[in-house]
Amino acid sequence: MNFYGIEYLKSQSNLNDYFKYFLIFGSLIVLVVFFSLYLRHRIETKYRDLSIIFFLFLLFSLGVQYSDYQNNETKHSQSSQMVNFVQQLAEAQNVATNEIYVNSTELIDGILVSINNKYYTVKLSPDQSSYTLTETYLINEPQTINK
Repeated sequence: MNFYGIEYLKSQSNLNDYFKYFLIFGSLIVLVVFFSLYLRHRIETKYRDLSIIFFLFLLFSLGVQYSDYQNNETKHSQSSQMVNFVQQLAEAQNVATNEIYVNSTELIDGILVSINNKYYTVKLSPDQSSYTLTETYLINEPQTINK
């Protein structure tokens, strides 16, 4: 079981997103090059075909990226809720935020919280406006991930 620190929760950026952006912009550049070659040599249709292929690839990549963008916005919103929860919990328990670790990146009912090597189960109210901490004991030793 992994426990995440506040720094990890704050810096939840995906390397995959940057790779997708690079792929989209690279495809756009290749499309512009092949289209300009097609305009220069109108008789040779291979450039037109390559332009169409890269245009379709670019449309597909943009569609996938838009879908991932919507999912990432939801994930980012849930992650920011968890950051706020950890900050409020640190204030209520009179500990520093870097001494609190959680086993989820999303604020859901039943998450485990580690405060000063003691573990607690979080029970959230249905509207997530209040919570109850119940001390719990782990069977296996957890790993902590802070960055």
